[in-house]
Amino acid sequence: MTAILLGAVLVAAAVWFWPRAALALPAPHRRRPAVPLLVRLGAPLRGRVPAPRFAGLGRDPRAEELRAGSLIVFGGAGLAALALMGGLGGVCAALALAGFGWVYPDVRLRTADRRRADAVERRAPSALDLIASTVAAGVGIDVAIAGAADATGGELGDELRRTVANLALGRRRGDELRDLAERTGSPSLARLAAALRISDRLGVPLAAALRRQAERARAEQARRVQERAAVAAPKILLVVVFVLVPAALLPVMTALALTALDAVNGVGW
Repeated sequence: MTAILLGAVLVAAAVWFWPRAALALPAPHRRRPAVPLLVRLGAPLRGRVPAPRFAGLGRDPRAEELRAGSLIVFGGAGLAALALMGGLGGVCAALALAGFGWVYPDVRLRTADRRRADAVERRAPSALDLIASTVAAGVGIDVAIAGAADATGGELGDELRRTVANLALGRRRGDELRDLAERTGSPSLARLAAALRISDRLGVPLAAALRRQAERARAEQARRVQERAAVAAPKILLVVVFVLVPAALLPVMTALALTALDAVNGVGW
């Protein structure tokens, strides 16, 4: 049973650490990323398995294949455990692995979206400063967004280029920027969309508002870093107390135990 559980853990680790592509669609100027392993395995079952409840902020079209591939891998591991173990233990192991295969896509999509939103939010203040400076120089807002997309790069640059393309097709700026904020989950971009709507409606100067938003975004980033540091400190303490200290004391305690055992044996002899 231990070997089977160890094999299941190794399978889960291999699937989790397999080189994964970004869940958003690739940008036209980039080389197409490698398709994740689970997506390749689940491609033949597209449309036959319900998509994960959390399909990602980017609404990745490969979510169904991801769930199908996860069920194939972990369901197969569960059947193997049932065949090898049998009895109640095999049934429990099979159900646990199948349940993990069902839940794993939601966990993975949530994790990917959280990382993507963090990456976008880290670059948002620089993009807001660029847009504010360009607008203050008399350049149109659409051109300013395009310039910020080229200068920023990364996930935010891809999303801004997608926004510029949609604006070039004639979509309303307010609607597109609102969708941009929803896709990325970035509070800074949501405030950008609100500022542009207010500027279009009331004629409020845009550059100063964008600079204030950039400063606010940087202040919020610093606050989040401090919060994460405060949360990480107790976790580090737990690792030190329950892992590092026992590991450091183990050789000493082993040596003392061997010495005491030799002394007892010597006295008994």
